[in-house]
Amino acid sequence: MSKVPNRTPWRRHALATAVFFALAGAASAQTSSATVRGTITAAGVSAPAGTDVVAVNKANGNTYRTKTLADGSYVLASLAPGSYEVRVAGATGGSLVTLSVGQNATLDLVSASAQLGTVVIEGSSQRQGVIDSQVGTTVSNKMIEAIPQASRNFLSAADFAPGVRFDTDPSGNTRLRGGSQNMDNVNVFIDGVGRKNNILRGGVGGQDTSQGNPFPQTAIAEYRVLTQNYKAEYDQVSSVAISAVTKSGGNDTHGNVYVNRTGSNWTSLSPIQEQDKANKIEPPSYKQIEAGFSVGGAIKPDKLHYFLAYDGKTIDKPKQLSAQNLDKYPGSPGVIPSLAGQQIGFKNKFKEHLLFGKLSAEIDESQRLDLSVTLRKETSYAVDGDHTSATTAINNNNNEYRVDLKHEYAGDRWVNEARVGLERSQWNPQSDATDPLVRYKYSPTNTLNNVQDIFFTGGSPNAQDRRQSGAYFKDDLTFTGIAGHVIKGGVQFRAMKYELGGTAYRVPTIETVVNTTTGLPYFNGLVCTGTTVASNGLSSDQCRITLAVPSVSVDLRNNQYGMYVQDDWKLTKQLELNLGARWDYEDNMLNNDYATPADRAAALRGLDGRTVGGVSAPAGQTYAQSLAKGGINIEEYISTGNSRKAYKGAIAPRIGASYDLLGNKATVVYGGWGRSYDRKMANNALDELQKNAQPGGEIWLIKNKFKMPFADQFSLGVRQALGSWNADVAVSNIHAKNQFIWFGGNRDPNGGYGTQSSIDPLWGGPNGFGTVVLGDFVGETKSSSLYLSLDKPYTVASGWSMTVAYTYTDAKTKDRDWSDADVFDWTYGKSTHGWNPNKDTEKHRLVVGGLIDKLPWGMQLSGKLTYGSGNPRQVTDCHLGWDKCRYLEADSDSFKQLDMALSKNFKVYGGDLQVRVDVLNLFNTANWGYYNDWGGGPTTTPVNAIGGDNADLGKRTGVRGPMRQFKLGVNYVF
Repeated sequence: MSKVPNRTPWRRHALATAVFFALAGAASAQTSSATVRGTITAAGVSAPAGTDVVAVNKANGNTYRTKTLADGSYVLASLAPGSYEVRVAGATGGSLVTLSVGQNATLDLVSASAQLGTVVIEGSSQRQGVIDSQVGTTVSNKMIEAIPQASRNFLSAADFAPGVRFDTDPSGNTRLRGGSQNMDNVNVFIDGVGRKNNILRGGVGGQDTSQGNPFPQTAIAEYRVLTQNYKAEYDQVSSVAISAVTKSGGNDTHGNVYVNRTGSNWTSLSPIQEQDKANKIEPPSYKQIEAGFSVGGAIKPDKLHYFLAYDGKTIDKPKQLSAQNLDKYPGSPGVIPSLAGQQIGFKNKFKEHLLFGKLSAEIDESQRLDLSVTLRKETSYAVDGDHTSATTAINNNNNEYRVDLKHEYAGDRWVNEARVGLERSQWNPQSDATDPLVRYKYSPTNTLNNVQDIFFTGGSPNAQDRRQSGAYFKDDLTFTGIAGHVIKGGVQFRAMKYELGGTAYRVPTIETVVNTTTGLPYFNGLVCTGTTVASNGLSSDQCRITLAVPSVSVDLRNNQYGMYVQDDWKLTKQLELNLGARWDYEDNMLNNDYATPADRAAALRGLDGRTVGGVSAPAGQTYAQSLAKGGINIEEYISTGNSRKAYKGAIAPRIGASYDLLGNKATVVYGGWGRSYDRKMANNALDELQKNAQPGGEIWLIKNKFKMPFADQFSLGVRQALGSWNADVAVSNIHAKNQFIWFGGNRDPNGGYGTQSSIDPLWGGPNGFGTVVLGDFVGETKSSSLYLSLDKPYTVASGWSMTVAYTYTDAKTKDRDWSDADVFDWTYGKSTHGWNPNKDTEKHRLVVGGLIDKLPWGMQLSGKLTYGSGNPRQVTDCHLGWDKCRYLEADSDSFKQLDMALSKNFKVYGGDLQVRVDVLNLFNTANWGYYNDWGGGPTTTPVNAIGGDNADLGKRTGVRGPMRQFKLGVNYVF
């Protein structure tokens, strides 16, 4: 082993540290590495100051060194997750320990004699990371690979952490969310680099309307799921933070090659699909293939290693495109036969290629260098929804490219990580058809006030091109030269560019009632017809036409800065405080240079000549004055091109503590409070630009005074050893504020809402223009939760493991649709605006996973059980009158799914050939998740329990999980 080079003198260290913290700005620091701290004693006496402590990675030989302080304490910082031998330098023996991603392990080393020839770990090696105030769960590679799943998305195991949901919608698109917050508030950090989506929804880059994996599962070593009170290293997240670490090559060559298959013959039909089949709409045949490989090894043992991984998948998602409410048209008059003739079987198609490569070099025992490259390419062709024609199908390209270079330099009392990188992603949905999108509706009263879907035909309005690119620099310093303290600080700078183009409204959209007698729609070309409103308008009581919005593009450059500092302060052997703070700043998050078009500004400031609900504006009153009576100062929304100011107040303190009650890590009480700032996607700036580019169209305005979304988080819990099990019980409260929403900006001449119901906007706007829609950071959610987790870690000796995660959540939102997936809130500003149930969050959720590999004939059995008590439903009730519509809460069915996998290994040519069968939804449970929630309008002959005229209220319309599916896989590991 080579000799440790001479170290920089202490005074130079101190100067460098002081200068660094003076310049510090935000980063994600050691989110992917581990820290080991503890004390060394020999025969009850602390090791002398300056004793060398060494940790050697058993896979690749990388060596980490530090020196003890005067009290015998030591800290080894920035260790890559893996198995290590920790010993005193020069000693003949040490202790083996396995470190997980993001773990802060306490490892006290004891020698029975006065000499430090051999040291051993004091206490259980399974509970070295329990002294931690963060609320989180580690998902091992063994669990990631063993648990059955529909598609190889490593995030599908994230719900082993209480408070986390990984959902797949009927189209196969996936999303990750936590508590009462939506999918936009998560972030995934891979090897310490955040993958935040700056321009679109989904939280993570590339997860907007995607069935894909944000990263190849083959390359993931393990990851940690943090639900709250994460330390100051984590940025751009206020919900779930995933910290994943990738695999690296070792001194020995290892790898695998796999292929998985399923298809229509191995998949059961849902009750809805069976019903469609009975109606002569046959489901299409299909197949799904996943294949990939990984290989890693040494170019030069102990010095230079490589790793390469590829995941590919081809998914066909069968759909039966069927119409609804055809039975309401006896004799099939008018357009009904044409709509019925477009009911067919259809296959949504998806392909993905994911490639990851990494080179790791140990320059010497003080310096390491990692270079990694990620390539992702997705294509899809899909119809959104089951009650729409094949002509609405959309092609989508979803691509991502990343390069990351990290340099690590270690001294006796500090470790510095410097990182530079490049990223680029593109999301590009395009429809083939150019015909208007027509949404045919059924109404017993032949009005748009009382409608249910029949079928959608024509082209999709989607024609978008969104691109995000950037370069970043990050530097993180960990200082361990003060006894009891591990001090981290970091800077980050990202130079981002957003290229936002195309339009989501390429073709006109026609919403029309189909007459219950004639079977004919109420439109002719792009003109609505009807009996109540003039026939040459764009709307009537039976028809509404939204004209196409021209393609407009905007290019933004947004620089992101910030700083953090974190002190993990061990006051005593039993008590640790975690004190941190960070600050984030973006100089152009939402198009600061934008100027409201002069015609829009003039209309808002001009005379209000309307008559609304029989009320006319007084002579000389402007539209702005009408809005002011309703509490809106429209000048706060009209932008001059220099009136928008970036938000500078994103200062986030984070405080945590953990106390080892008996000093043996068996019982640890922990808790914390912290504020976490997130960010808002830039796509809202394009919404504003596009809508305002339409002559005589709607007016969309974002408030000039920006804020940043944040969440205040509090938790209190206890971790308890129960034999070979680890238990964790915690209570949690999260209050998220400053969530961005669009809301109705129109008011009547008295500043009110005319005769509109409390749940609807006041349509119309200033003379010559459409509806006014305003955007501001005023949304809120909150949740109170009980978390319970039980974990039996895997050991070779036992041959099995199990994890149990239970969550009770009381979640609320102020959103009008009770869903934070929707950014439109038409109740904001009204007296009825307030807290509502969150229909995206279940009260009770239980996830159980486990595996056992000591079965007869060398077989392994694994499984995952998911139970959810069902989401609240929102029923729209207008039976008291169209101006008195309201929302009612209803229950939905519970969710129950058991997945199992059975595998057998065979020795083949020096490797293991694994043959595996997965069964998803073993008991073929129909998990209903979609319902007819229209309560109906006024009627003298009620047909449902709430007094409305919709006899189908509560009818089940779709399932929210897979039916039973078999999947066969072969994996060769060498």
